Amino acid sequence: MHYEAKTDLDFLYALSKSYFEDVLHYYFLQKYIVDFWSHLNVVDKDLFELGIVNGFNKHICEKSYVYSVSNLVNLNSQLLLFQENDINSLSGKVINPKNEILYLNLPILNNYFSVLKFIWKINVKEILHKECFIRFIFENNSDHREHILKHEDVLKLEGLGWIEYQLPINIYKCDNIQLSIEINGSINMQIDYIRLDTFNKEMITCIPNIGDLLPNFHEICPNVPETFKDKYFSRKEMENLL
Repeated sequence: MHYEAKTDLDFLYALSKSYFEDVLHYYFLQKYIVDFWSHLNVVDKDLFELGIVNGFNKHICEKSYVYSVSNLVNLNSQLLLFQENDINSLSGKVINPKNEILYLNLPILNNYFSVLKFIWKINVKEILHKECFIRFIFENNSDHREHILKHEDVLKLEGLGWIEYQLPINIYKCDNIQLSIEINGSINMQIDYIRLDTFNKEMITCIPNIGDLLPNFHEICPNVPETFKDKYFSRKEMENLL
């Protein structure tokens, strides 16, 4: 079953024309297909060291170069205090500083691109104090760079909902990349993932409410084969069996 599930997933990737079509496929499989990701077992030791312990997070990391910050909970159990569920999160779980100072230090990543862009998916719900900031940090063995959003910058993001925010930092091929984010406790915000890309052009990309998209999934992604439904139990079928 593992091989068949992996083949089906690779087929969906081949149909996708953009990263966001990949995302819709992810949500479709999570919402409508029971335990699809359980067939994709993680056996890569390097991924365990990143806190990745399930098939879904493995594949979004390997195929879409997305690292869910919820993986950090598997490396530091204290972060459970800041973890919460969110339907619009790719993994279903996000990190929320909950009005406290929070410094997230991601595991060391390797760069397989010639030019690299860093894209954070965040949701700035409310500014609690004007003395707020969000600090994004990049460093490796030979370089250290920071990008800081101060009050006037964060104000432009408040209330936009989920967005992808691309850092104005381009990195040429290097190894041992260390990424961090610091929130000073004056912002109510959620963090979903960091994504690595080479072609992304927009500094800010608004993410639609996934609950509005899924009912029309087959209109948005008409290439998804109907035979997918015949291979796996749908959630609705499982509910009828219980």
